[in-house]
Amino acid sequence: MTLPGAPPDDALPASELARDDWSAARDPVSYPPQSLAWGLVAMLFLANIFSFIDRMIIGLLVEPIKADLGLSDTQISLLQGLAFALFFTLAGLPLGRLIDRVPRLPLVAAGIATWSVMTALCSQVSTFWQFFVARTGVGVGEAVLSPAAYSIIADSFPPRRLGLAIGIYGLGSAIGAGLAFMIGAVVVGLVAGAEEVTLPLLGTMRSWQVAFLCAGLPGLLIAAVFLVLPEPPRHGVPKGQRPAVVPLREVTGYLRRNWRLYAALFGGVSAVNFAVLGSVSWYPSMLIRVFGLETASAGYLAGAMLIAGGLVGMVGGGTLLDRIGGGTPASRMRVTAWATLIGTSAAATFPLTDSLWLCALGFFGFFVAAAVTVAAAPSAIQQLSPPAMRGTIAAAYVFVINLVGLGGGPTVTAILGDRLFPQADGIRNAIALVAPGGYLIAAACFFAAARLARGHSTSPAPAG
Repeated sequence: MTLPGAPPDDALPASELARDDWSAARDPVSYPPQSLAWGLVAMLFLANIFSFIDRMIIGLLVEPIKADLGLSDTQISLLQGLAFALFFTLAGLPLGRLIDRVPRLPLVAAGIATWSVMTALCSQVSTFWQFFVARTGVGVGEAVLSPAAYSIIADSFPPRRLGLAIGIYGLGSAIGAGLAFMIGAVVVGLVAGAEEVTLPLLGTMRSWQVAFLCAGLPGLLIAAVFLVLPEPPRHGVPKGQRPAVVPLREVTGYLRRNWRLYAALFGGVSAVNFAVLGSVSWYPSMLIRVFGLETASAGYLAGAMLIAGGLVGMVGGGTLLDRIGGGTPASRMRVTAWATLIGTSAAATFPLTDSLWLCALGFFGFFVAAAVTVAAAPSAIQQLSPPAMRGTIAAAYVFVINLVGLGGGPTVTAILGDRLFPQADGIRNAIALVAPGGYLIAAACFFAAARLARGHSTSPAPAG
């Protein structure tokens, strides 16, 4: 690892990058002023909100899209998951390498602009394959945000404060998913009773098409702001010098030497993502089909539970994770393991209850457990990973969890519903299999990750 004042290296040796002491991966440079650090978190938080609005709004609009385009639940699930995850995951790894080499904020701006335009283009589709291509474009744009955000935040805060900072950034995903359902509900409510809406320049559009347009275009303003924000200095890089280029073989060698730890950590988050995205993608439809709610009402209720669960799990959980056990990676994984294990009971209950309010409260508890993971796992990865590899390893993390969660969760849930439970409310039974099953696997992985991280980290986190 190159320390401030040391001569730059074109490539860092594996022996330096694969040290087992996660505290040694930090260098003695100062962090940005707190006002700048929290300002960056605020803008990344806002970008994450728009990211999840554009990603999740399709979940509320399942019924009108199916009716207009003649699609099945399985085809809808491919638009929710596989189409989005396909290029999201494929673009993530090369973008992660780029994040480790070039200024990160312009990359974030380009990503936001791309996914915003592609979301707006979803309003113009008329066939399944047009929709599929547009959703892959949304995935390409969003692939840059989280790896860059984790890298930026890790360079802006001392390790013992990472849980709260990353938790607040991650809260954008819950608020964005919740607002996606609520924005969709507002649009559907405004045009209720109207088959079509006529807009200037765009002509006649269906209500679900208007919702995609409203979700996509505002993100272009957020992209413009990132073009003028100051880039925080990278740790381990002397001032005024470019980051050292770490050969990919050094990164893969480091991951091979520590494969059990990263496999347990990535596997746990993948299982949580599988359970959560398989459930959240179909939760509004379940409320409509099981409890007879109108589309707008289902959107308001699902959105409120997502936002409330995110606030409790990501902000409260992030603060707790920074305090328990000194904020070490091992303690973060241990708390996450217990959160998912406890959340399994809510995951098994909310799809099957016949009470609407018990269903809502159970879904809230289920999502709180998932939200703790969002704060814990990226923080632990940033602490465990050498600074010169953070972007690449974060991209690998995003690649794996989205390939499993986005690529598999919504589609497996839909296939289970279509094949095993073809009755009108059968989606609830599919969710009842996916949600608790994913959490039990996740808990086992996180307990293993806690044990392995304890051996990996040999020093306590210093005071920030």
